[in-house]
Amino acid sequence: MYYHLAETLGIIKKHVDKFETQQKALEFALESLENSSKPSPELSREDKFWMAHKTVNTACFIQKDGLKMLMETADIEQFEEYVTRNKPVEYVIEYYFQKPLKECSLNEVIEGLVVGARMSHFFDTIDYTDNGGHYTLLFTHSLGLNASKINLMSFESMFKTYGVKVESTISEKTIFMKIFKI
Repeated sequence: MYYHLAETLGIIKKHVDKFETQQKALEFALESLENSSKPSPELSREDKFWMAHKTVNTACFIQKDGLKMLMETADIEQFEEYVTRNKPVEYVIEYYFQKPLKECSLNEVIEGLVVGARMSHFFDTIDYTDNGGHYTLLFTHSLGLNASKINLMSFESMFKTYGVKVESTISEKTIFMKIFKI
């Protein structure tokens, strides 16, 4: 205890010249201490998800043209088995909201899907709107028709598990979905 007191007095003496008096040096020190101990602003759910993402078992730092080549040669049937077995989009949404898919509102499901899709950097654009009786989702990408098929398969699997009706259309560069409210 005495060591810290002596150390503190030494620091005050050192700064008296700069601040002219011990009082001003103490006021500055206390103000600095108070400012440095203020809590950081709370992170948004999305920012927390980004921070936690490093613990998720994913690995994909690949240039888009390489990913496009992989998508073009992908075995769609084998991927469908993977989706059925592992339900990757459900996992992302449950991880994001830290609760089972069935406990999420449809709005939360849409938000989780959009945030997960944005984090993947797979898509060029992601837009969604609430149109009263349904949500409209539009994903654009430059990865080819198989990429549309694979992503649609994953999205539709999740919505089927959730229990809502979906109408979808795909092309080489887009996934367009209507998700009907319960």
